[in-house]
Amino acid sequence: MVTGGEKKRKASLPATVGAWLKVWTPPRDVEVAPPPSGRTLAIAAVVLVALVAGAAALIVPAIDSSKERSAAAQAREDAQRRAASRRETIREQRPRRLDAAALLPAAGAPDAEVVSARETLLRRVETAISEDARARADAGELEGNPRGTQCEPYPKRSDRADWPDQDPGAARGVYDCLVFVRAVPQTETNIGGQVGYPFRAVLDFKRFSVAWCKTDPVPGERVVPDPRTVLELPKACRAG
Repeated sequence: MVTGGEKKRKASLPATVGAWLKVWTPPRDVEVAPPPSGRTLAIAAVVLVALVAGAAALIVPAIDSSKERSAAAQAREDAQRRAASRRETIREQRPRRLDAAALLPAAGAPDAEVVSARETLLRRVETAISEDARARADAGELEGNPRGTQCEPYPKRSDRADWPDQDPGAARGVYDCLVFVRAVPQTETNIGGQVGYPFRAVLDFKRFSVAWCKTDPVPGERVVPDPRTVLELPKACRAG
């Protein structure tokens, strides 16, 4: 029981609102302020709207500015990532060279001897590319264990007799080479094959010199590459 001299406790704001809405009955020792008049509520509403509008005027631009800063930071990060990837690709595609002039047939040699020498040069190139890939793997630049290389002419030709090394009159030959790292077994639904890293080799049959580059093909089929990220092969390894 509250005596006449005992001071009542003032209700908190949530308790006061609950008492106004008649969803809560305060104890006798709790003093609840009388509900405001309609005019007071209207003024309070206007003030509240003004406060909300003022807060929004401050907060919304701050949010927009934060979004702009975040977008700018993301754009810088993306640009740095593209630049780093470009530098890495340029480094990976740096041409390697082989001088095999010792295999060059003598002037006027029979066609059969010329073709045989060019076949030997092509095998020498495959060996050199395999050694290059193993060195890259040892340096952590490639994954897997390179096991060998196979080169075929570019553009692809199904008939071995049409390969550049088989033509005594050809001055150069362009070959796409694959360094094998893993075999894919044949199943009822899949054709067996090899998974590996692609290289491009250009054979100069006049000097018996070779340049090759690791290539960076666009991943996936039916993918439209971003021209900003596509790099042309170094001149030494281009087909044209």
